[in-house]
Amino acid sequence: MMTPAMERTRERMIRTALELFSEHGYEGTSIQMIATAMELSKAAVSYHFRTKEDLLAAVAEPAFTDLQQFLDETEAEPRKAVRRRLALRGYVSLLVKHRGLLALLEQDPIAAASPVISEKMTLFAERIRHLFESDTPDNAEWVYLAVTLGGLRNAAAWFPHLSDEELNQHLLATAERIVGRTASRTRP
Repeated sequence: MMTPAMERTRERMIRTALELFSEHGYEGTSIQMIATAMELSKAAVSYHFRTKEDLLAAVAEPAFTDLQQFLDETEAEPRKAVRRRLALRGYVSLLVKHRGLLALLEQDPIAAASPVISEKMTLFAERIRHLFESDTPDNAEWVYLAVTLGGLRNAAAWFPHLSDEELNQHLLATAERIVGRTASRTRP
């Protein structure tokens, strides 16, 4: 059982790992670097996280937990128009909340390709897309949604100088303009 002090240390390790992964890349960051940055021994970090991949999974877990909750709640809404509005606001909110992780995954293909990340991202991407698609989606709509939702995700990582509130406002306004259009209206 973890004591409150151990839990705080573990959370600090996760924050430090995200900072160092972002600065040096996933592959360029070692457990020893994280320990040194925290003024701890490598064994202390290894006590909480046996491998660097375990640490990467812990860095991503809050985002995946939030995403799972968002999807479960949004998918439970029976009215399609309401579900779509909830999905749009919720998706943007999650992008802003977890933009540090998104920036890491955008900049570091090795971290993004890690099985602890890529498998969940693939599953969640499919569920997110289904929140926005029409009743009879075709290939053109799927491409439209992939570009739109991926563009929003990438934009959340590209503007670290914006406050969360400002980024949320801009992303939501953009998302409402883009997603409010149907894929069929964008076809030539």
